[in-house]
Amino acid sequence: MTLPNFLLIGAMKAGTTTLYEDLTHVPGVYLPPEKEPNDLASSDVETDDGLQRYKAKFAAGAQNVARGDASTAYAKRPTYEGVAERALKLLGPDVKILFLTRDPIKRIVSQYHHLHGLGLETRGFNEAVLNDESYVAYSRYEWQLETWRAAFGAENVLVLRFEDYIADRLNNLQQVCAFIGVAPPEGVDDTHRNASEGKHVVKDGSAWARFAHSNFYLYRIKPLIPTSARDKIKAMLLPKTKKLDEALTQETLAELQRRLNPTQ
Repeated sequence: MTLPNFLLIGAMKAGTTTLYEDLTHVPGVYLPPEKEPNDLASSDVETDDGLQRYKAKFAAGAQNVARGDASTAYAKRPTYEGVAERALKLLGPDVKILFLTRDPIKRIVSQYHHLHGLGLETRGFNEAVLNDESYVAYSRYEWQLETWRAAFGAENVLVLRFEDYIADRLNNLQQVCAFIGVAPPEGVDDTHRNASEGKHVVKDGSAWARFAHSNFYLYRIKPLIPTSARDKIKAMLLPKTKKLDEALTQETLAELQRRLNPTQ
């Protein structure tokens, strides 16, 4: 059994699903069908049993040049601390780190959409983004990256803007492939899969959620069904997230911008 040699760590709602899907179609790259395994976010992975469970997720990719773990929890300080140091300890110093940024305010809005759609956020929009530090913290990209650069060196960290990635998908994917050491593809599907508004969601705690997160589905069924087919099934069976009715006020926007630049 083996471990990943690159990590797609975030940021949340900044295009990680799109890049994850793109990389799953590149020869020589292996990503487990479970996006967001999040093992390195917990000290449990440092136990013998925890490490064996983590290794097992990459067993099918043992022969691949590049093996990746796509988990946005790894760039969610202060919710999860010590992740970069844990990754260094378990994976070694040569791991490549991929990090996508996005307009920080748009990322905050998308995070709220995502959590509200899952039923995990019940507060009003302006109240939530001002009273929960995670909304701003996850958009403070340089702060999120501090520990990763300190652990692995700036040369092992590739940062891409989501807006740039979408605007020139193929060239940016080729850059990513060169960075993780695989031959770049000649083409790419331009479907964008990160949008939160109008997305078909699996409600947490539902029977669908239990099935979708089970190892049986993730490792036995999901790999056999093309992404387009899975999307069609979701469209037929799952509800869409509700449109956000509450607008971001100018007062909230000004306060978010102030918090995003605490030194100014």
